[in-house]
Amino acid sequence: MFLAEIKHRKFNFILATLAVAAAVSVWLSAKNSLTDFDRNTESQLAELESKTSAEMKSLEDDIRKTMKGLGFNVFLFPAGEELWQIKERGYSEKTMPQDSVHKLAESKIVTVNHLLPQLSRRIQWQEKNRSILLIGVEGQVPISHRSKKKPIMSPLAPGTINLGHDLHNSLGLKKDDALTLNGQTYTVSQTYPPRNFRDDSSAWIHLDEAQKLFGLKNQINAILALGCNCASIDRLGEIRAEISSVLPDVQIIELGSSAMVRAEARNKAGDRARQATQTILEGRQAARTERARFSSVLSPLIAAGAFLALAYLAFTNVRERLPEIGTLRAIGVSHFKIAALILARATLIGLLATALVFLISKATSFTLPPVTWLLIPLASTAAAWLPTLYALTKDPVTILRHD
Repeated sequence: MFLAEIKHRKFNFILATLAVAAAVSVWLSAKNSLTDFDRNTESQLAELESKTSAEMKSLEDDIRKTMKGLGFNVFLFPAGEELWQIKERGYSEKTMPQDSVHKLAESKIVTVNHLLPQLSRRIQWQEKNRSILLIGVEGQVPISHRSKKKPIMSPLAPGTINLGHDLHNSLGLKKDDALTLNGQTYTVSQTYPPRNFRDDSSAWIHLDEAQKLFGLKNQINAILALGCNCASIDRLGEIRAEISSVLPDVQIIELGSSAMVRAEARNKAGDRARQATQTILEGRQAARTERARFSSVLSPLIAAGAFLALAYLAFTNVRERLPEIGTLRAIGVSHFKIAALILARATLIGLLATALVFLISKATSFTLPPVTWLLIPLASTAAAWLPTLYALTKDPVTILRHD
């Protein structure tokens, strides 16, 4: 009787199955659409973050190389002398122990790098009858907790000398030439292009030789460094605070204009990248909120509509079968069997609709949660419950009185 009834009223059965399948498909599509939207947003943000990270790294490397090409921009001098005097003279008359640079290198500083100790004095070059600034340097002191970096200034070997532009240009000296400085012979190791008024008239020799020449063993009068790439409200204050915690008896000068411009450019680029990310995130969030709001309204309407449509089709089926149900009741078929006959049909509709949705999910992008195999048949059965009660409460005599 169950199968015969379905075959006899197949249009009603097929229509009910398609209604359930369509409702569930739309609901799952809306739900999976939000999931796909979130996944797509995460993919876009990850791609943007990766691109931004690569661009920022490239920019940071470019700024670092540019700043390195500009030379040292942080100068540490011994305390006890006015900075204007140091600037006017080009060096400090005061000195500090050479160990100061090692003490700084072994600390945890992060605001400076490329530490170069030096000892400077202005002397009279007797052989050439001219005054020059003679600077003793050895090589950069590596910071203990940092990876080894390529030095800004190559180390000087004993017996060699580097010459500023004005010196080698006016004297006609070139690399590997020999010269005599106050009775001491040196080999020209390097000649510099024009840089600034101080360096152009300077000469560099090994630090040990300068200390011996000036009678200042194990003494230096400056530590040169390269400031960090950070742009902040009080950049010099941060550098001073960190260095002073290690070397309290020093005063600091920063040639900050070029470094600051590049550091600010880097930070602004980073701000623009973060702003672009935030704009995308806000736009995607607004679109997602709108989708979620639409889905929250549409999904209940679809579910309610499908439930009502299924209930109406079940009621139509029961009403068409009233003579059959009245006859069964008259010959003594129990209420339980009649209810099972009607509800089993509704349950089968739910199962077939679930199978149809499963096939649709395989052909599309949305997924079918396992719990759906239970929920859809239960909902379909529930929709047929009121029509079933209607059929069971009708008196067989009333149903068959016209037959």
